[in-house]
Amino acid sequence: MSITDIGHVVRGDSPLEMLEHDEFGLREMVAGLSSILANRIPSAGYTMGIEGAWGSGKSTFSNFVAENLRNCEDHVVIRFEPWLVGERSALIASFLGQFASEVDRVSPNQWRWWHYQRWFAWWRGSRLPKMIRKYGGYLGSLAAPVAGAASIDPTGSTALAATGLKTAGWFSALFGRAETLDALKARIVAELRALQKQRPKLRFTVIIDDTDRLDVAEAVEVLRLARKAADFPLVSYVVCFDGRILSKQVETALSISNGREYLERIFQDVVHIPPQEPFALRRYLKRLLRSSFQTEMNGQDNEAQYRLDVVFDRWGGALLNTPRDVVRLHQAVQLAWPEVPEGSDFCDFIWLQLVKLKWPEFHAWVQNYVQNVGSYRDRGRPGDAESATAGKGLLTLLERFGWHERLFLSGLDEILPGLKQLRYSREGTDSEVFKFEQGELEYFERGRRLGSPSHWRGYFAFALPTYAVKDSELLELRAACKSDPDKAAKIIVDMLARPHERPGHFLGVLLDRLMDDPVGYDEEEAQGLLVVFAKTMDDVERATGFNDTEGRNAIWETSRSLLRKNPPPNLIQVLRDGASISWLAFIMRDQGFALGKPEGHRSNPENAWLTEDDFRAALAEMIDRFERIGMKEVFGLPAPLNPLFCWAQLGDQADVKVRFEDATKTHAEFLRSVGTFKGWANSSNTGVHHPIHAQYIANFADPDDVHARLSRLAFNGKPKQREAAKALLAEWVPLKPEA
Repeated sequence: MSITDIGHVVRGDSPLEMLEHDEFGLREMVAGLSSILANRIPSAGYTMGIEGAWGSGKSTFSNFVAENLRNCEDHVVIRFEPWLVGERSALIASFLGQFASEVDRVSPNQWRWWHYQRWFAWWRGSRLPKMIRKYGGYLGSLAAPVAGAASIDPTGSTALAATGLKTAGWFSALFGRAETLDALKARIVAELRALQKQRPKLRFTVIIDDTDRLDVAEAVEVLRLARKAADFPLVSYVVCFDGRILSKQVETALSISNGREYLERIFQDVVHIPPQEPFALRRYLKRLLRSSFQTEMNGQDNEAQYRLDVVFDRWGGALLNTPRDVVRLHQAVQLAWPEVPEGSDFCDFIWLQLVKLKWPEFHAWVQNYVQNVGSYRDRGRPGDAESATAGKGLLTLLERFGWHERLFLSGLDEILPGLKQLRYSREGTDSEVFKFEQGELEYFERGRRLGSPSHWRGYFAFALPTYAVKDSELLELRAACKSDPDKAAKIIVDMLARPHERPGHFLGVLLDRLMDDPVGYDEEEAQGLLVVFAKTMDDVERATGFNDTEGRNAIWETSRSLLRKNPPPNLIQVLRDGASISWLAFIMRDQGFALGKPEGHRSNPENAWLTEDDFRAALAEMIDRFERIGMKEVFGLPAPLNPLFCWAQLGDQADVKVRFEDATKTHAEFLRSVGTFKGWANSSNTGVHHPIHAQYIANFADPDDVHARLSRLAFNGKPKQREAAKALLAEWVPLKPEA
């Protein structure tokens, strides 16, 4: 997936600037506060706080107020960002420099150029900014670390004493003229009052934001600025803060016990940002997502729309608390969705980003859960205790919202598979997960959902990792089966050769994905798949050795299931030409068993895709193939028991015994042939071993004669023959005595 329009460009979580973008009905509140600041604040100055939790919209609210105030006559708005200064000692000096520049810009100059009042006003106007900057320089020099109340002492005398600057002489030598801070500040105040007489409506509103980001010393320095160091006439301060954070900072900096009480002495009034209604937050999120992802939001079917409602109303209602939460979630979706594998589920992705941002502990549980779901695709499963452990962990987490006893209220079972059993769970009842309903995993696979064993990785890593099978590879194989079986066979071989700790892993996953595909194949594609299997499946056994190491080849079994699901129209030609003779015998035995053959075997007609007549014709071709290559060649095939038993059980057993005897005349040929009858077993006592059952050999020769010959070779044979015979005798399982 790629970025296709400007709506997918990440814009960050910057606050809104213009009142026309108001999403939460702040217009009247903004108008009221703006009117107070413009018309009802005394000229002596004022300090007001805007309090709200992080992300509640303080910056947006202050931006709206600033927009209104700029439209008022003779009202100057100064945005001071202390977080950008970066050094406490320069913080007040930086502000006063900014304030001096604004004063310089608004100083009156209404007389003609030749009038003395013009030049007198210019002299006074230029003098005031210089005094303000000089005052800032003084305060900056005193900004050394001082504990306790000295940090907001307006005169600076406490700071002077604390730093050893006790004499005016030293201070005079430093600045070139003996003048106390009090005297300098008094002159600034006088000049501002003179300016007020010339411009009666002039007001400065200083908006200070991002105090949440300041360290302890810088936060207290902002309070000193607003309440003591720069409490000038005509100047009002609007400080945005999180009361919980700022009170804690004050307690730490000043070593006091009640920071909240202290703040009450700093701010003459505090406006609280109203908490946003959950419905308004969800509406805002929907609007942002629709503006950026019109196709994804508007192109949902009824089932997907229901899941969107679950995500917005239940999970959004529980986890979204502030406008910033909404903006950050929208930003996260904008950032990652264009890079998620094509066809992923948009609703699942929104939900995952929401819990990632707002509930990290639950996000970790989800990642572990879907990873375990993925193990089913990797031919594994969670450990025996994992189901109950994961279930208990989930219910513990869901206690936060009271969903642990009524999981259906969360809608979580619509987002992740294997949770239906917990829909109406109660304390003390079975809390196991990974309880998949019939077809449930296949349903998630088809939708490429977060809970899909084959697709979950893409939701966490922007793209499927190199060890996952891609949808494009699946589609490429299907297309090649229909149009170019040789190309399809190469895809199988390449997939088989792809490195993994378990041989053939990727091919197994690919065929499992084919099994999960809900779309039936037409006859041409099904025939192509049969041709491809007949070209490659013996090579699969050679590469994996699963029949020897595990007693069964899971890839062969999946291929058999695929043929049952999508029967090919023509088996005869493939039996004549297919290179994978052992696998073809495996398929013929499967169809024989399905039809109740050999005689006495219970039939399984639901597995049969050949008719009786077709089976007889196919079997004749298969046995003709065995006869043409000969018994000795059959011994050398991978998993030779399949062609041997196909030949003996479904063909002429007497003829097979004659051929077996002819093929084992030499001792080397005999030992080799007996070795082909090794089976596979696993027990707690002996582990994996390979028994040779006399009852199986009885289909080809007299087991007593075979055992006697092995015994003679073990006693009288050449050294290598003795060693081989003894190994075979060690695995010998005699016939069970007749009852």
